[in-house]
Amino acid sequence: MNNNLSTVQQIYACFGQGDIPGILSRLADNVRFFNGADPAVAPIGGTFNGKDGVVQFFTAMGSSIQTTHFEPSNFREDGNKVTNDIRHDGIVLSNGKPFSVRASFQWVFNDKGEVVDWSGTGDFSSMNSAFA
Repeated sequence: MNNNLSTVQQIYACFGQGDIPGILSRLADNVRFFNGADPAVAPIGGTFNGKDGVVQFFTAMGSSIQTTHFEPSNFREDGNKVTNDIRHDGIVLSNGKPFSVRASFQWVFNDKGEVVDWSGTGDFSSMNSAFA
């Protein structure tokens, strides 16, 4: 198994256990996180820079949504990139509205095997509506 693919799968295992320090240990200091949800309505939408930004992203996630289903699948590698599909279902805590996101996540690595860029793109309309 490629080291980058293994790292992505380790990150998902950390996410499932709520191990944010474990996720951060696999990221470059200058990492860029981008979530395709609308930042005007969803606190996890938009760009988060550096490890502090990633902490803000996960703090916002933990305080604003309850995940009911999270399933990464269809992992693909191309050089220093790993791409996978995602299904993320949940409930917005402030209003109880459900959402279901289908997206593609792309992970880009530096030569040290650290994630330097993560982007989640796809159909976030359900999440945006649930937060609005």
